[in-house]
Amino acid sequence: MLRSMLVAIGLTGMLLAASAAPAQTMFRPVAIVNDSAITGFDLAQRAQILVALGFTTANPDVLRAEALDRLIEDRLKEQEAKRLGLSSAQEDIDSAVAEYANLAGLSENEFRTALSAQGVTGQALNDMATAYVLWSQVVRSRFANRVEPGEADIDAEIALMQSRAGASYRVQEIDLPRTDAGQTDAETQALAERLYDSLSRGGDFDAAVKTYSRSPSAARGGDIGWVSTLQMPPDLADTLSALQPGEVSRPIPVSGGYSILKLVDRRVDQADSPDSASPELREEVRRRLVNVRASRLAEGLLQELRRDALIELR
Repeated sequence: MLRSMLVAIGLTGMLLAASAAPAQTMFRPVAIVNDSAITGFDLAQRAQILVALGFTTANPDVLRAEALDRLIEDRLKEQEAKRLGLSSAQEDIDSAVAEYANLAGLSENEFRTALSAQGVTGQALNDMATAYVLWSQVVRSRFANRVEPGEADIDAEIALMQSRAGASYRVQEIDLPRTDAGQTDAETQALAERLYDSLSRGGDFDAAVKTYSRSPSAARGGDIGWVSTLQMPPDLADTLSALQPGEVSRPIPVSGGYSILKLVDRRVDQADSPDSASPELREEVRRRLVNVRASRLAEGLLQELRRDALIELR
């Protein structure tokens, strides 16, 4: 795992260097987000981190576009946090880095060491983690009173869960961002349909994950583990229930793009009714409702910040 990640990052560096304009210096701004500059050095560093986290592509332009888009969003998140007077603690930053390392299948020290060996600075990694921590604080600060469900909300969700057939599905996914590297939504949808046609005729799902998926799960071959119908929208449960193990779904529109799912296995579960639900289940449902609501509100806020920002690409 460690050696393969080092090789991938090294190749990324060569690809990025080969695609850079000769006159461009590493520290010249490639974008200005309001009054904050993103340099070529920032861009190269973020691209290498993305590869370490499972972003795979043979096209350096695709990688650069994805890295730049995430850096722009990070600048907006940091600026909103500064406006609200929020700050990050080092222990929270370290915890975020540990989460990234886990996605790469490494310990935090192994992850930092592997990146450092390829010239990625600790500051670049900490900057990405800081934006993540600050954004979490922004979301809590802005929406704390709007995401907490009441007891009636939890009862209703558990009743909905009970109304479904209790089942869990082992699933692999391919995640295609809606506008990856300048593609239009129509082009991404067309790619998703072509992939479905190939995969439904026996194409190599694992290879497609490595080539196309932009989800963190790509580092695990697209495996998202066992997912219960109690944890998914009814339409997704219906989609999976119609599949046999080994079959793939048609492209599913999701927030930010399209997903293709492969059913690996299924099993029958036992669901609780609202009256008999354990405190643990109620807490799990509460957390899930909070996460869903917070995610929707956060995405809306980020789009609002992008719309109102002065973003200059160079």
